[in-house]
Amino acid sequence: MPSAIQKIQKNNDAQINSNKLTKSQQAHSQSNLENGSTTVISDATTKQQQEQLKLKEQELTQKLDTAYSKIGDVTFNTDAKTFQLKLYTDSDLSKSVAQIETDPSLAEEAHWSNFTDSLLKTSKNNKKSFKAGYTFELMGVNDSNKVLFAAKDGAEISSITK
Repeated sequence: MPSAIQKIQKNNDAQINSNKLTKSQQAHSQSNLENGSTTVISDATTKQQQEQLKLKEQELTQKLDTAYSKIGDVTFNTDAKTFQLKLYTDSDLSKSVAQIETDPSLAEEAHWSNFTDSLLKTSKNNKKSFKAGYTFELMGVNDSNKVLFAAKDGAEISSITK
């Protein structure tokens, strides 16, 4: 009889351990499911935020392009978070800028600082109304890959005159 009781007791212990293991596995699976679900939701939220940012960047690029439409075109480089103003080559402004590009010592005579002050204001407004961390660049007339002036968050970061 005692061996029968021991067998029953062992079977009960095995059943209890099995139940504990099953409950532990269920809890672990539930935890994984919840974490996976959170990850999916988090990824979806991040993707949605990225898409919204991209739309806002496109909208701002269009606004800047419209604002500067009389003197040039504004484009946006997503990776560098940089707006670039490329002047039309057939304007008086572009001729003056081209001369400064060739000889920076002419900047004061050509009132370069008046022009760059307006670019600084644009950069500052971008930070206020949009988001910090974006650069606004004036590209060369003679060399469209050359940055003549750059501002980030309303502060000058480079100028051909310095």
